[in-house]
Amino acid sequence: MISHGAGRGDNGALTVSGAYFPIPPETPRGERPRAFSPNAPATLPQVSMLSEHYNRIFRTLEKGIKVKIELTLDVAFTTPEEGYNVIAEIPGTDLKDEVVMIGAHLDSWHSATGTTDNGAGSAVMLEAIRIMKSLGIQPRRTIASDCGVERSRAFWDPGGYVKKHLGERVGEETKFKPGSEKFSVYFNMDNGTGKFRGIYMQGNEGVRDIFREWFRPFNDLDAATLATFNTGGTDHLAFDGIGLPGFQFIQDPIEYRTRTHHTSLDGFDKAIPDDLKQNAVIVATFAWLAANRDELMPRK
Repeated sequence: MISHGAGRGDNGALTVSGAYFPIPPETPRGERPRAFSPNAPATLPQVSMLSEHYNRIFRTLEKGIKVKIELTLDVAFTTPEEGYNVIAEIPGTDLKDEVVMIGAHLDSWHSATGTTDNGAGSAVMLEAIRIMKSLGIQPRRTIASDCGVERSRAFWDPGGYVKKHLGERVGEETKFKPGSEKFSVYFNMDNGTGKFRGIYMQGNEGVRDIFREWFRPFNDLDAATLATFNTGGTDHLAFDGIGLPGFQFIQDPIEYRTRTHHTSLDGFDKAIPDDLKQNAVIVATFAWLAANRDELMPRK
């Protein structure tokens, strides 16, 4: 099976994406095998190619001319390796046993250095912690930053953290861990280098007025949008999936989905420093305000 590069075929870019294979619809989402799993069922070889090459083949076939393609696929499973998270923490005061968390995944796809996916998010979270530390301020709740590895493969890091410390979905039921009632909120960045324009509320109307007020100082920077609907494909879903507040910021797309996401173009030159600095200030503000509220953040 051959798929085109969805517009990412500039200058010989290589795109990394997951393979697809049939899965019985009744299979629970958490039990569905991934193509990279050693026990995944056999499936057709799948490759992505430049849009220009794909379109040329398509036009040739439309004219009834046969096309012969020769491919060399060197595929192998590697043994598991231990990964390490980068954890930062600012201890709280009177509510120090309650937690506000910010985070981004530290790992990246192998075709480049992973600047927009997701070095940008990791840098913003570390800078947000640095900003608060540099001011010498101490929050009421503990503020933690988790830049985890192995996230890009089935959300192993946040999913593992949530399952170990907070709870998990078992069928239609959520089983919470002791202490999960002390968790307030998780803020995530994982959509490239673009500046924040707002936040996805994940259907949690209880946070609308809170976020609107928190964004007010940044309205002149055009950061104010409160999107009711969900966004997927990143770390906050592990928290949101068991009913805990977890949110991803809305970002300028820049070239994320069209050029850099999972491609060999995702290098350091794709970072926009001023946008990342602005994002770090907003993350620090949201973390600080959440940590100093009288109440935990509202849940769905």
